[in-house]
Amino acid sequence: MISNLVKPIADTFWSEYNIRLEPWSIGYDAPVSINPEEVPTSDKVNTEFEVGNGEWQPMRPAIAPELPHQLLFIDGRMRIDALCNGRRDDEILYGAFATIAIGAVLVDRKISRAKCIAAEIKRIIAIGGNLNPPVTIVPAPMSGRGELKYDYCLTSSNNEADTPSQIVQSAMLDEELRIANELSLNKELIQENTLIVRDGPLLYRVYQTPYDTIGYVKTMGKAYLKGENAQVLRSLKVGERTPIFRISNTHGSNLSWYLRSGSKDLNYKKLGYHDLHGIIRIDLDGGITLDRAKAIADQSTYLIPQYASHPTRDPRAPQNLTPVGALEKELGRRMGSRELISRRLREFLAESADYNSIG
Repeated sequence: MISNLVKPIADTFWSEYNIRLEPWSIGYDAPVSINPEEVPTSDKVNTEFEVGNGEWQPMRPAIAPELPHQLLFIDGRMRIDALCNGRRDDEILYGAFATIAIGAVLVDRKISRAKCIAAEIKRIIAIGGNLNPPVTIVPAPMSGRGELKYDYCLTSSNNEADTPSQIVQSAMLDEELRIANELSLNKELIQENTLIVRDGPLLYRVYQTPYDTIGYVKTMGKAYLKGENAQVLRSLKVGERTPIFRISNTHGSNLSWYLRSGSKDLNYKKLGYHDLHGIIRIDLDGGITLDRAKAIADQSTYLIPQYASHPTRDPRAPQNLTPVGALEKELGRRMGSRELISRRLREFLAESADYNSIG
C-alpha cells in the first residue's frame, strides 16, 4: 500500500529534475561541475565572433576538410607525494614533495601508428614564503634500491595551505609548454601539417611552435554560454560543434568552441546519460585569424570523435582521448608507487627531525 503511494511521487521527482546518469567512474572528478549561478566575473565572452548577428546553431562541414598528417598529443600528470610544514619564527611554512610527469604521443595518420616519443619525470620540492628549499636526496632503504632525488626546487611569495599545489600545477604547465616547443622543432619527428593537442586548457600560455596548438578541455567548470546559446550546446549530435566564441580577460584571449565527442552508435539518451555527456571544449590562441580558426574547428569535428575512448576501456569515456589515456598510464608507471614514495618520505623526515633534535 505504501509503495503504491510513493511510486508516483518518485516518478515525478526523477522527471521533474531531469536526473540522468553520469557514466564517469566515481574515482574521477565529475566532467561537469558547473554552479548554475556562476557567472565568470573576469571573463568576457563574445559569441558573435564567427556568426556575427547570425543564428547560433550546431555546425559541421558538409564536406570533410583536409586533415593533418600528424597529431602530437601533449599531457602532464602531477602528484603530491607528501605534504610538509616548516616554521619561520611564528609563521607556518607550507610545503610539499611532489612528482610531475610530462609526455607526448605522436600519431602518424598516414600509416595509422601511434608512438610515445617523450616521457620525463621531475621530483619537486615546493615551499611558500620565498623559502628556497635545497636539493634533497632520499636514500634507498636497506632492502630496496633507487634513491629519490628532489632537485626541482621552487618557492613563491605566497604562503597558504594550497600554495604548494599551485606551485606544482604551474610547474607542470610550464613543462608541457617546454616539451611542446622542443618537439615541434625536431624536423626528423614532426612533419608539416601537424596539429598539437594539449590535454587541458591553454590558460593563455603562448606556444612558440610552427604548428597550430589546441587545448582539449574534457571537464566543464564554467558556464561560458547562457540562454539559447547553451541550449544549442545541449542539442549537439556526435561530431557537431557550436560556433566559435572568444573568451577574454586581463591575461589575454582565447577562441573556443564546444563539440560532442563519442561514437555515433552509442546513444547516450537511450543509456539514460545526461544531455552534456561527451561534450568537450577546445581552446585556440586568440591571435589566430577567423578563417584559420574555422578550418581547425571543422577539422576537430572529424578528428576528436575518431580518437574518443570507449566506456568498455576507459572510465572517462568518451571525453578522454585514447592516445592520452595510454600516455597517462605510461606516465603513472614511471612516476612510481605513491604509497612507497610517501612511506620513504615520512621515514626520511622523521629521521631528519630526530637528527636535528640530537644536534
